[in-house]
Amino acid sequence: MNNPSASDTNPSVTNLVVQALSYRYGHSPALEDVSLTVADGELVALVGRNGAGKSTLLRCIAGWTRPTQGEVLLQGQAIYRNERWTRQHIILIPDTPPFYETLTAWEHVQMVAQLHRLTDWEDEAEKLLARFGLWSNRDAFPFMYSRGMRYKLALCLALLLKPTLLLLDEPLGPLDPLSASYLWTEFGRYQAEGMSIVLSSHQMPYAAHPDRYLVMEQGRLLCQGTPDELRADLGLAGDFSLDNLLETAVTNLYTASSFIDHE
Repeated sequence: MNNPSASDTNPSVTNLVVQALSYRYGHSPALEDVSLTVADGELVALVGRNGAGKSTLLRCIAGWTRPTQGEVLLQGQAIYRNERWTRQHIILIPDTPPFYETLTAWEHVQMVAQLHRLTDWEDEAEKLLARFGLWSNRDAFPFMYSRGMRYKLALCLALLLKPTLLLLDEPLGPLDPLSASYLWTEFGRYQAEGMSIVLSSHQMPYAAHPDRYLVMEQGRLLCQGTPDELRADLGLAGDFSLDNLLETAVTNLYTASSFIDHE
């Protein structure tokens, strides 16, 4: 459950490396010394209470926010040194994705395909919209969509591009249970193609778990591991659930020496 460093990983399978990342809002620390790795094809869930730093961490990994210190490497490339390369390989969907008010959903798809010079994209785009239940509404404007439909449109645009690393901020919150379960199934398909996925969430589909959880609290990585590792390390009793994980992690570890020193 200790934060891994770059030297602890196998470079042949490691996709993302975050090294000692810190970020401050004025004098207030939002992230402190966060280090983690994500392997090719791995699905990792960032979990934590409101204000834990999950969204800030995702924005730093995506290159949207420059950290106060630390480094982010994707496939060995330092993302802050090559913004164009970063935009080609990392996509972040925020919790409220923006759209152009004058473009329909399908026109958004066309625009993204043209900007990224995709070829033979139409069939895949149609399948994505159909799988997410948007095909019949493809000629509507996104501002006419529900919040869940807008997030699903953003997912379709991102998955059409097949980024190396997909970052999702609260993707499950806007979705109905059926769509959330379907999205989880879709994750597996893209993971099999090597896509790494990091998402933040306060909930998971029924009986679904990521490959690893990263639990955050006050801008720090509190603990991490697979469900089985966390059950053993934290002494979780009963069914493994996100609520149980967070409550136990914060109760057991919030008063650990590193947090006392931090306070």
